[in-house]
Amino acid sequence: MTTSPTPRDIRRLASDHDCVYGAHPTPRRLGWWPFVATHLSLPAALVAGIIFVVVAIVYTNEMSKQMLECPSWANGCRMADRWTVENLGTVQGIITMVYLIGMVALAYAALGLCEATVWPLLHKQSFTINGLNAYLSATRGSIMLAPRAVMSVRSLAAGFALACALAVTLLPFAATPMVGHAYSPSFESVQLESNYTPGGGISDLYAQTNPPTSVMVRVLAEYNTWATDPSSEPMPAYRDWYIDREALSERGDFTAKAVRLQTSTSCRPHHVQQLNQDNLWWNAFRTNMTRTNNSSTAPGENNSTAEVWIRPQPQLTLWADDFEFVSDRRTRTTLIFAALNGVIEGGSRTPLLLGNLTSTSSIACDVDIEAVDDTLSVGTNAPLPPDNLPVLSSTTTLTLSAAASPETRLNELLLWFTVAPLLTSTSVDGTQPMFTNSTTTGLPLAYTASSSPHTPNTGWTTAGLQHFIRLSIGALAQATASQTGTIPLTLITTTTPLKKLSATRPLLLLIPPLLTLTIILSLAIYTTHLHAQLSIPVMRLADVGEVLKSAQTAWLREVVGADAARAYLPQEIGGVRVRWGVEGGVVGFVDGPGYPKGGSGEGGGAGGFAVGRGKGKGKGKEKKSGEVIV
Repeated sequence: MTTSPTPRDIRRLASDHDCVYGAHPTPRRLGWWPFVATHLSLPAALVAGIIFVVVAIVYTNEMSKQMLECPSWANGCRMADRWTVENLGTVQGIITMVYLIGMVALAYAALGLCEATVWPLLHKQSFTINGLNAYLSATRGSIMLAPRAVMSVRSLAAGFALACALAVTLLPFAATPMVGHAYSPSFESVQLESNYTPGGGISDLYAQTNPPTSVMVRVLAEYNTWATDPSSEPMPAYRDWYIDREALSERGDFTAKAVRLQTSTSCRPHHVQQLNQDNLWWNAFRTNMTRTNNSSTAPGENNSTAEVWIRPQPQLTLWADDFEFVSDRRTRTTLIFAALNGVIEGGSRTPLLLGNLTSTSSIACDVDIEAVDDTLSVGTNAPLPPDNLPVLSSTTTLTLSAAASPETRLNELLLWFTVAPLLTSTSVDGTQPMFTNSTTTGLPLAYTASSSPHTPNTGWTTAGLQHFIRLSIGALAQATASQTGTIPLTLITTTTPLKKLSATRPLLLLIPPLLTLTIILSLAIYTTHLHAQLSIPVMRLADVGEVLKSAQTAWLREVVGADAARAYLPQEIGGVRVRWGVEGGVVGFVDGPGYPKGGSGEGGGAGGFAVGRGKGKGKGKEKKSGEVIV
C-alpha cells in the first residue's frame, strides 16, 4: 500500500529541484517567460486572433472603397466583382465567421491570463470551494456562473481580473451585429468623373413664312412629353441653361461653366389685325416681322411674310409679330397668343368675321433672352470649383449660322429661342400651329385635328402661357444641346449617391479587438506584477493537474478524505474556505479564514504565503501575513 510522502520527503524532492523553502540563495522563480514557453497555445491564439481580425477588417475596409453599383457614364468607378455583389449576404457570413474566430482566439489568450491570476488572488483573499469553482469557470468563459463568481469577490484584484474575464467573454458576441452593420449597404455621396460632349447651336436662320417651314422633330417630342407628364422633364430647375440636361440629370452634383439663357417675359393685352383684302376678310393676321431690320438679309429684303394664316377653328394659335436685336448677346421677340372664340385671362377681345368665329382674345408677350457665360452649380453637395472648370457650353463655341453677319450670329441663334413656342406644334394646311388646353396639366398641347372639339376654348391664363414659353425654350435647348458633331470630351467631377458599404463602419470593427488587446496587455502586466510582488514561485494556469497538486496539504486531504468516505453522496465541501499558503512544508490550499479547524489542528493559519516553521501540530510560529520564505 502506497503511503503519502512525509514533509521530509517533500523537502527532499524540492531540494532535487532547487526549490527548498528557506534555502539560500533564493531559488529562481518561474515567471512570465517560462509561463509562455510552457503554454504556447496562448501566444499562438493571440497571433492567430490578430491575423483573423486583421484579415476581416482589411477586407471589409477594402469592400467599403468599392461600389456595389456603378453608373454607365462614370469613368474609373471601382466596383466590387459581380459575384460579391450578388452574394453579399454570403460574404458577410464568411467575414463574420473569420472575425468571430479572431475574437474568440483573443479571448482565449486573455482568459488564460485571467486563470493564471487566480494564484496571487488566493494569496490576497480566501475562496470557498464553490466560489473558487465559479471564479475559475468565469475565467474560462462561463457566463452562467458569473453571478456566483461576483459574489465571491472580496478584493479589488479579484474584481479586476473577473471584470476582464467577463469583458473578453462578452466582446465576441458583438461580432455578428457589428459585421452586419458594416455590411449593410447605404447610399453615400461619391465623387466620380465622367465625360461630356459640349455643344449646342443652330446653323439655320429663322424665318416666319407661309407655309411655316421651321420644324424640329425633337423639340416637338420633348415638349409634348413634358407637357403631358411634367415629372419626365430632367432637371427642371436648370431649364435656362444651355446644356444636355437629360445626360447630366443622372450625374449628381457638379460645378461647370455653361451658357445661361437669361429669359424674361412680359405680357399685355393686344388687339390683332385680321387681314382684309378686296373687301374680304381672310383667315389671316398682319404682323410686323417684315418691317424689322434683320441684318442677316440685304437692306430692304423681307425675310418673313407680312401676314400669318390660321385655321378657322376655335383653338389657341400664336405667331411672331416683331423682333429686335437689343445687343450682340440679347434678342427680344414679341409673340401674339390668340384664343379664337375663346378667352385668355387678361387678354383683349377683338371681333372677327370668319365663318363661325366671331371674336378672339389675345395678348402680346415680349420674350427677352440674353446669352451669358456663367458658372453652373448643380445640387447642394457640388464639389469645390477647381482652378479650371469644365466647359459644357460657351458663347464662343456654339454653332451659329454662317449666313448671318458676324455681329449678329449669336442674335440669330437667340431668335430661335424667343420663338420656341412656335416649334412645339406642327403646321396643318400651311397655317400657324394650333393648341388645345390640357385638362390635366393646363399646358398647351399640339392640335392637328381637322374638326373642332366640342369643349370651350377657355382656361388660358397669362401665367400659364408664360410657363409655356419657358418650357418651350427648355425643350429647344435640350433638342439642340449636342448637335455640333464630335468635339473633344470635357471631364466633369460630380458628386452622386451610390450604393456602397460605409467607409466609416469598418473602423468600428477595431473597437472589440483593441479592447481585448488592451485587456490582455493589462492582465499580462498586472499578473506578472502580482506574482513578483507576492513572490509566487511559479506562474501557471489553474487546470485540474495544478489544482490537484495544490490540494495535497494535510489539512485539505483530511477534509476531502472525510467527505470522500461518503461516496454515495454528492460532495459537501463546497463551503470549505481556502486560500494559498504553506502548511507543514507543503505549498497549496490551506485553511482560509472563517472555516473552523478540524482534525489534526495542523498549524496552517497561513494568512498569506507564509511558511510555518513549527515542527509540531498547532505549535508552529506563523510568519506575518504577506511574508514569503523561499
